[in-house]
Amino acid sequence: MGSERHLPPIRVRDDPGAENPPRSAPYREPVELACFSKSRDAGVTYDSSMLKPYARPSVPFDLSEGFDTFRDRDREVARPADLDPIFGALRAKGVEDKELAAADVVTWRGNFAKLLATPWNARDAWHMECESVHDVLVLNVLEPEESLAKERKRASDPAKHREKLMCYWGFSFEEACTGGFGSDPVDCADAFCAVVRAGVGRHRLVLGGEVDCWDGEKTGLPGYVELKTTRVMDAHAQVARFERDKLLKWWAQSFAVGVRRILVGFRDDDGFVRKLQTLDTLKLPGYAARHAGAWDPKTALAFADRVLTELKELFAGGGFAPGARVRLEYEPRRSREEVRVILDEAIPDFIPAQARRALARAAAIRAAGGGATSSGSRGGARSGSLSKSRGSGGGGSVAGGSGGGGS
Repeated sequence: MGSERHLPPIRVRDDPGAENPPRSAPYREPVELACFSKSRDAGVTYDSSMLKPYARPSVPFDLSEGFDTFRDRDREVARPADLDPIFGALRAKGVEDKELAAADVVTWRGNFAKLLATPWNARDAWHMECESVHDVLVLNVLEPEESLAKERKRASDPAKHREKLMCYWGFSFEEACTGGFGSDPVDCADAFCAVVRAGVGRHRLVLGGEVDCWDGEKTGLPGYVELKTTRVMDAHAQVARFERDKLLKWWAQSFAVGVRRILVGFRDDDGFVRKLQTLDTLKLPGYAARHAGAWDPKTALAFADRVLTELKELFAGGGFAPGARVRLEYEPRRSREEVRVILDEAIPDFIPAQARRALARAAAIRAAGGGATSSGSRGGARSGSLSKSRGSGGGGSVAGGSGGGGS
């Protein structure tokens, strides 16, 4: 397109060799700042009305229950995650200007999790859009065209029925673990989201992320629980592949916003959950560490830090006009070596007007020397639980077959 200009790409992994491992980026433990709820009928409300308590289901149970009435979202939308609720939640809590004055990045948890997983991602393409507003990077969720094409095919092809059913199983598991199926259909638009302050390297992050449920006891981040399903594993090779690949995504998603427990439902091929097991998010890297070429938090955080650093430098020294936006494209089937950076005038404005005004006020606060502080000034970060996240994983494998490990 005539409106596009390709800029120098970001290298995915500069491998310095075993004698000189990558330096870790200091990590700041997430702190919850605000929250909001979403539903199809009520829209966004700035409360915890959609936060559901965990209710342990009896196994086995059928994940296909309720599929015929399931209310899914439109999965052919290129920009499915509006940023407005993140800013709105801070505003409703009365901390918007203060937190933005100290922030370097505002985005959804999913974008940051994609960055964390990229050094080992050999299959899943991702895109995201970025604008720097008063020196704050705002990253927008953008679905790649190849993902949208897959969704269009899935929606129109009767042969894809099982794929659609298996996608539903995750939503069904959440329903089963939060009180079971009532008279209303399962609706993926119903969600509770936390907004947290976190940090990597010298970048202070404001992240919004969905939370599946809470344990009914602890309040805030210590009580939140992620819910996941996966196939029962009955061979060592399956366990190894699970620990190398799937646990990376689970770790990145939960670690990013400070959710420290993941309840896993191990299902059979017919969609019946046969076993429940709780995993400690900070121990997941230990499971992976036993395998050659394993993912690790140090490399993940260092890469995310490098991407944000290069974006900051790009906007600071690129001579862009105000409102300039770039698109990041990682397409591993084309190349695993780089993230393409494309300046594109056709990228629509994805930042709400109220958020722009708040970012302007925050810049004035920052210029006057104000802004939120916790364990350092804007741009600083203290080392949090990174060392814990590189733990031993408890000394055993994640066993999806028979065996112990209840929830």
